[in-house]
Order: sequence, then C-alpha cells, then structure tokens
Amino acid sequence: MVCLMDQASTIAVFKPSAQALPVVLSCPHAGTMVPDDLVAATTLDEATLIGATDFGVDALVEPAAHALGVPLVSCLVARAYVDVNRSEDEIDTAMFKDIDALPPHRARSPRVMAGFGVIPTLAPGNNSIYGATKLDASSVEHRLNLVHRPYHKALAALTAQTVEKFGFCILLDCHSMPAMTSAASFSLRRDRNPFRIKQVPGEGQGLSTGAVDAVLGDRFGTTCAKPVVLSVLHRLWHDGLIVEWNRPYAGGYVIREHGAPNAGVHALQFELSRDLYLNDTLSPGPNHAKIGEMVKSVVERLGALDPAVLNDTEVPHPTE
Repeated sequence: MVCLMDQASTIAVFKPSAQALPVVLSCPHAGTMVPDDLVAATTLDEATLIGATDFGVDALVEPAAHALGVPLVSCLVARAYVDVNRSEDEIDTAMFKDIDALPPHRARSPRVMAGFGVIPTLAPGNNSIYGATKLDASSVEHRLNLVHRPYHKALAALTAQTVEKFGFCILLDCHSMPAMTSAASFSLRRDRNPFRIKQVPGEGQGLSTGAVDAVLGDRFGTTCAKPVVLSVLHRLWHDGLIVEWNRPYAGGYVIREHGAPNAGVHALQFELSRDLYLNDTLSPGPNHAKIGEMVKSVVERLGALDPAVLNDTEVPHPTE
C-alpha cells in the first residue's frame, strides 16, 4: 500500500509575516500521524507505534512561536515511520528485501543497531515494528522524500533566512523526555560529581519534579557557542529545575546537521521532562501554563543574546 499523503501534510511550517527574533524552533518528534503503509506493514496498534512521541511539546512550543514571531518547523508524522532526527544513511539493511537497491547506508551505527535508525525497527517496550516482514528498498526513498527531506529543507531555508536578516541564528530543537526516577537522577548526577549533588541554590525546588527536569545538548560544545547554553540553563534554574548538559542526551541529527556556529547558526537540543507539564493521562498538568511561559521566556532570552558574545571564540566542527 502506498502512502497517499503529500509533503504539505507531513510537516508544518510556521513562518511569521515579520520575524521578530533571530530564533528558529524545531519540533521533530511530536507527530502522531501513522501513515497507511506503516499500518499495513505491522501488527502493532497505533498506541504502541506512537509511544515514542514527544507528547505535548508542540503545545508548549507553538504558542511561543506565534507570540514572539519566530519560525517553527514541526514533523506531523510518527517517528516510527521515519525519524527526522536521524541521518538518511542510518539504515538497517536486515529489514529490506533487496539490499542492493538501497541508497548509501551505514548499517552499523549505534542507533541502527539499537533499532532506532532513520526507519526504526523497534517501538517502545522492545516491540518489533515489522517482525518477519521485509520492506521494499523503494520505501526508504519514499519516506525520505515524503517527510525527512522536506523537514530539513525547511529548517535549512529558515536558518539561512534568519542569518541573512539578523547576522546569526539560534536553532532550538525542542523535545520532551520520559520522566526520570529520582534514583536514576541521583545516580546520573553522582557519577558526574560524587561530592556535591546540588549544583546551584534552589535546584530541585519551584517547578522541579525532584528528578532531572531538563537536558541541554550541544554535542559537547560543537553545535553552539557556550552563551547559548548558559542563557537557557540560567532561565531553567530560575524555576528550580534540575538540568543536565549532554547527559544522557547530547543532541541528535537535527543540531548536528544544521548547527554551524562558525557560520552563524547555533543549534541547541532542549529536552523537558513530561512530568513537568503533563499528568499520567498525557493531558495538561497543573503547571502546564507555567511551563509554557517558561519556554516562551527561554526563546525570548535566546533572541536577546548579543551576537558579540557568540563570536568570541570559534567552535569546533561537530564530529560523529
């Protein structure tokens, strides 16, 4: 079965009539649309297929984009179909009938071997998406052309336009993450600093869940200048959030592909714990409005950064 969607229905691009800030927002994993050709190829139900969705992050990001006049690119399709935060060549060859017809591939990437390549083979709960079913190699190009390439083409165009207008661009790649247990949070932070778990006064208070609330990823200093990270970090600390930097998420393909600090594009991955703003049924929690205001404030702070502080030092080019 061939998917009848077109590119206009797989991604959403918000472009304000007059862009007010040098910021572009990306929301790659909030999509819940499950195409017909995926339904036909799997025995998994829709709830399982969308289980890896960054639930609710779009409802935090979209109001900020509209209120502040900044562009936003969102993927509307479930990442089980194609993951726009993976490189095109991260392909598991074992899932295809005609391997020789595949485009260039890097089958032994760590993400592919874990089941999370550009066309994932696993859904949450270690559920095999395709089982013994083999896909046609042509499905790779079809999904890339339908979703992946339009997404990155839109981001590339918007970041280039932002640099042209403002002289620089900050790309904020927005995600949500499953809640981390207090024990896992403590262990993560103890490994980093065995003598002092608390990093700043007030951490773990205010809007905090009591565990790691947010993770900022810049691929270990390669996709943005440090003031970009510090600006977000300080804003999250203001509300008492417990924040990690590059642990356990250092950033994916979106910021690696588009982050080019030496060319004026500073890209940061921004992960928020869903426990901050959703309840157990994935509906808005009691602090949803406050977290939405916090996200808006983060975007405002990034848009107000002095470009001079971003050009003080050169940033090494990101590597694999």
